Amino acid sequence: MPQRTYDNLLLLKDAGAIVADGPATVGGQPRVVDVGDAEFPCNAVVDTSAIDTTSLDETYFVVIQGCTTIGFATGVVELARIAVTAAGRVEAPVTNMRSGLNYRYMRAYNDVGGTTPSINSTVFLSKR
Repeated sequence: MPQRTYDNLLLLKDAGAIVADGPATVGGQPRVVDVGDAEFPCNAVVDTSAIDTTSLDETYFVVIQGCTTIGFATGVVELARIAVTAAGRVEAPVTNMRSGLNYRYMRAYNDVGGTTPSINSTVFLSKR
C-alpha cells in the first residue's frame, strides 16, 4: 500500500474506542472538514489499532458522508462505506462530487453492530 500524506486539517476521527453508531469526533467534538467549492478527490484512510470480534457477529463500517451545509441536518449523502474487519490500515478512494453536485462538507460516521462492538481507529483524508 502506498504511503499517504497526512494533514491534521483533514483528520476526521482521532484515537478512541467506538462502541455505538455516531459521527466521528476529534478532541471529543464532531469533526466536519470544509473541502471547498471544487471537486476534492482523495483517499479515506482508516488506521485501526484494536477491534473486538469475540462474539463473531460484530460489524464495523466507516462511512464518509458529504453535505452541502456544515450542520449535516439535511441532505446528507454517503460518499464511501469502508468495511473494517481487522486491525491495520484500510483505505478507499472518495470524492465530494455526486451527480454534478459538490458536497463541500465531509465527515466520518461510525456504523457498528453486533453483540459487543468496540473499535479504536483514526480516520483521515489524504489528497490524491
